[in-house]
Order: sequence, then structure tokens, then C-alpha cells
Amino acid sequence: MLEHEKIAGGMFYRIMENINTSITEYLSGHDEKSSSEILEKNKEYYIASANKILARFELAKVRIENIDTDEKDRHLLSMRLNHGLKWLKNLKKNMKNVSDAHKFPKEVPYKKWHAIKLIPSAAEGYAITSSIEKKLNQINMNQSKDNVTRLKNANFHNKKAKGIFLDLLNLEENSDFKLAEKQLIIGYEEIELL
Repeated sequence: MLEHEKIAGGMFYRIMENINTSITEYLSGHDEKSSSEILEKNKEYYIASANKILARFELAKVRIENIDTDEKDRHLLSMRLNHGLKWLKNLKKNMKNVSDAHKFPKEVPYKKWHAIKLIPSAAEGYAITSSIEKKLNQINMNQSKDNVTRLKNANFHNKKAKGIFLDLLNLEENSDFKLAEKQLIIGYEEIELL
């Protein structure tokens, strides 16, 4: 088992500890015909997964286009989403072209895939915090002491959340994805504290 598969997730039989690897032949095929059939089903499975993530990117793009945020932030998010879309489309093309079952795992870089999968949720979170920041900056500070305190509290939580989402937009292949998943939840929890 490769360490990156364990961190990024994958087929359960490839990430389980102490599994009997004598089933490898069963999983990859015992002859050329079965190996070829299994390769085609693997390709079908991973391409379907990539299509699902592509659809998630498209949904995030539409949501971000329809939220009131700064142009600079909108541009940043558009660049990140476009980068992820391009990478996924190239991945699909590479997977379709693989003809050898042993080369297929090399065409599915699990850690990069995991980083890319987090982009839509992180981008939406960043867009939400950017929109909130814009609205908070428009509030008149000549208010009661209690309202000023609440406004400062809202700004604190919003900036914290925005920072988390920005970090998640900049994940790399060597990032800790378990921590990243937790951070995504924390980012959205910070927004709820507003």
C-alpha cells in the first residue's frame, strides 16, 4: 500500500492495515481478458467520480457568480475553479488513454485529486465570507457600544473563516487532508458564529 493512498483515501482493500494481499490477482485479473475487463470498469468508476466532481465545480461557479462579493475575490476564485476544472479534464483524458492496468494507479494521483476535490467547498466558503465582509464594512460604526462589540466579534469570526478557506484553496499534494477536512468544517462553523 502506498502512503499517499492511505492519507487521501482510496479503495478500502488498498488502505486497510494487515490485509491479505494474495487477493491482488483477484482484484487486477488473473489473465489478459479479465485484467482488461477490470481495467475498463476501473476507468468507468474513476471517470464517473471525476464527472461528479466536475459537476460540483460547475455548481460552485454558478453560486459564486451570483453572490455579492469584491471583484478581486471573484477573480481569485474563478482562477482556482478554472485550474481545478482544467486539471480534472486532463485527468479524465489521461485515464481514458490508459491501456495497461498496472499503469492506471499512476494516472490517478490521489493526493492531488483530494486537493482539487476541496476547491469548490472552499471557494464557496471564501465567497460567502467575502460577501459578509463587504456588508460588515458598510455598517455605520456610530452605534451603541453593544452593537459595536457585536460588529467586532462578527469581523473577527469572518476574517478567521476567510483565512481558513484561503488556506484550503492553496492546498498542495503534501498537505494534511484529514486536517484540511476538519478545517473546512471549522471554517463553516466560524461563519455560523456571526
